[in-house]
Amino acid sequence: MVAKLHSAVFAWANGHRLEIEWARGRGRPLDVLPALANLVSAEEELDEGSSLGVPAMCWRQEAPALFDKFQLCENEEYYVDVTLTASREAAQAAYALHQGWPFGPRLANTFTADPPRRWRQHDNGLITVPGKLSLRDQAGLLDLTFGGNTPFRAEVVCKKLSYMEEFRALLNAVAEELAELLLQYDSPTSSLFDASDIRIESNAALMFLMRYIMADSNLPTALDEIRRSFHKVLKAERKQEALSSADGSELSDAFSDLPSSHFTRGGPLAGLFRGYTPSDFTTSDYSEDTDTRENQYIRQFLEELRLISEQLVTLLQKDGRTASAREARTWAVSLDEELATNTFRQVGPLRHFPSNSQVLQKRRGYRDVLRFDSLLRLGLQLPWKRAEAFADGLIGDIRPVNELYEYWCFFMLRRALASIAVEDISIPGSAFEFTSGKLQVRLAKGRRSRIRFHFRDGPVPIVVHLFYNRVFPRPERTVPGWQGSYTSRFDPDFSLEILVGDDPAQRVRHWLHFDAKYRARIMKSGKVAPLVEQAEEAVDLDYFEELARLHKQDDLFKMHTYRDGILGSRGAYILYPGDAAGVRLSGAKRNFFVRHPSAFGGTPPLLFPSVGAFEFCPGHEQAQVPALASFLRTVLMSASTGSPYVEEAGLF
Repeated sequence: MVAKLHSAVFAWANGHRLEIEWARGRGRPLDVLPALANLVSAEEELDEGSSLGVPAMCWRQEAPALFDKFQLCENEEYYVDVTLTASREAAQAAYALHQGWPFGPRLANTFTADPPRRWRQHDNGLITVPGKLSLRDQAGLLDLTFGGNTPFRAEVVCKKLSYMEEFRALLNAVAEELAELLLQYDSPTSSLFDASDIRIESNAALMFLMRYIMADSNLPTALDEIRRSFHKVLKAERKQEALSSADGSELSDAFSDLPSSHFTRGGPLAGLFRGYTPSDFTTSDYSEDTDTRENQYIRQFLEELRLISEQLVTLLQKDGRTASAREARTWAVSLDEELATNTFRQVGPLRHFPSNSQVLQKRRGYRDVLRFDSLLRLGLQLPWKRAEAFADGLIGDIRPVNELYEYWCFFMLRRALASIAVEDISIPGSAFEFTSGKLQVRLAKGRRSRIRFHFRDGPVPIVVHLFYNRVFPRPERTVPGWQGSYTSRFDPDFSLEILVGDDPAQRVRHWLHFDAKYRARIMKSGKVAPLVEQAEEAVDLDYFEELARLHKQDDLFKMHTYRDGILGSRGAYILYPGDAAGVRLSGAKRNFFVRHPSAFGGTPPLLFPSVGAFEFCPGHEQAQVPALASFLRTVLMSASTGSPYVEEAGLF
């Protein structure tokens, strides 16, 4: 449930009040208020077309645990009235210290109070300070605590309809990549997990591991598979019954294992049993039993996860990380509910780990849980220090969506290349290194972080280096070959160095560049602004669609700058969160532009040199990563089989 609001008034017992109203739109009073703490009145928003389909102000009942339920929107303005205890003199003195007063100093560039002459002093010692809140192009938590003891927070969200889902998907995707790296490059010296080791220093690692394990596509899906094929064994219960109750039993089987003490001389069956008759006989009842070692192992793993979640809640709350604590609490509740089902209530504690069980190793669901358990036991130290900063989805009070998207794109580029070439991390300056027997992820701006691949499908071998944030400066002295920039310094988000040939002295070097632009797609009413102008058609764009079009064209012009300014560059491409996939050379949704006359009105024989944009969106990688891999394979095959590239020769 989402309640779109035009204004909201919050009041506290000490007389303090906070009134927020969107600077645009229209409102009318709400009869039934959302269940927000301290909310005393509110108006619903009547402008359905407000804020690109994303409410400028709302209360979101079903907000993910990472996000606060009261939400404002980036790049919007709000009128704010703050009422607090203070004399006019004291208020003016506090205002003189920092311009963000009555809020904290961090809001000095966000909140602008009206001149003191417009402040209203009340007889009861309260004063009302009106002003305007101007939110910039930055998502995160907004701390509106005022008066020193009146806490209030709001979530500032992106102007993207799917922002919260994509942000959560980005966190989960980065967690998945870290988990895959741990499993792929694990060494025998990795430290083992012990629940007693949980502490503040390990919170970041546990948050990533738990976020990966508890993602909908992982543990919940594995448990669904387990329930569909829950392991059972046939259990036989043998018991003795009086002879008088025998009814058509196979006598030879029923009496075969009776001891001699159960026979008496004579009797009605003496002819069958050499002069003796049994006093009773053995029967077997067969039933299915789910209390197996495999199921006991699953139950114990769930109990471990619940313990980890509960301890994380306690530690994160002490550390003041409320969003992460809420997320961990949802994990604990979910695991409690699972353990309370009849499925696991009939399963006892684990006494012996079934290490050779084919069920654990091969059956769907069970083998996934075994994999999650192995991952959790690899260690409590993140292989990537930067990830510790945004493990709970915040850096300070900012949601690092752009940075997360950038890292995710790097991992997806690596995945695309790994599908067509052989990865090699044994080089100096690698993005992934082993230090003291442990994997280290070295992705940081301004550092030389790269991954090497070998492409051998063409007639000439090719070495490919994937760089993260490689810097291309203008050389200060004569250098051999086409290297660096001939104007100023450039630093694309990702660069591919393509080295053609066996002989290092004779290799031909090509560069492809990529920039991750999370905000490149601005949507309204489900439509995406066109990438290029449609000169032949009369396109009627409103203000926001025109803004989006210009924004995307600016990004495209930057790709032209990379292509021209960085020597040896053959292509530059935007990565942005769209829904489509692949190269489109024509039509209204054209996203690719080849630098050759054969591309004008036709299909060029090669796809580079070129500029363009690739859709890269969390949740769509199954189609988009192979599409990019197909393009890269085409480029590498062309470089391996084609004639020597002579674009830069000119008249020199």
